[in-house]
Amino acid sequence: MDGTFLDLPGGRRIAHALTRGAGPGAVFLCGFHSDMTGTKAQFLEERARARGRAFLRFDYTGHGASSGEFAAGCIGNWAQDAAETIAALTEGPQ
Repeated sequence: MDGTFLDLPGGRRIAHALTRGAGPGAVFLCGFHSDMTGTKAQFLEERARARGRAFLRFDYTGHGASSGEFAAGCIGNWAQDAAETIAALTEGPQ
């Protein structure tokens, strides 16, 4: 993990890895109790990079390197993390 964070409202710090490239980009949404360092996320990022495509992967609050406790989260919180992270870090269609 490269230590890149996005600060969101409510004191949330979202760990992320963003590969710049042409659009439309791809966004990897991790599974339940998973994080962005898994083999699927890294494989897909490598494929996107090889094709010159933008790619974003991130950890929801309470997951991986992001702030917060897993037990304090819920699907609504994680959906909000996704929407706000995508809006802040990407441009155009994803």
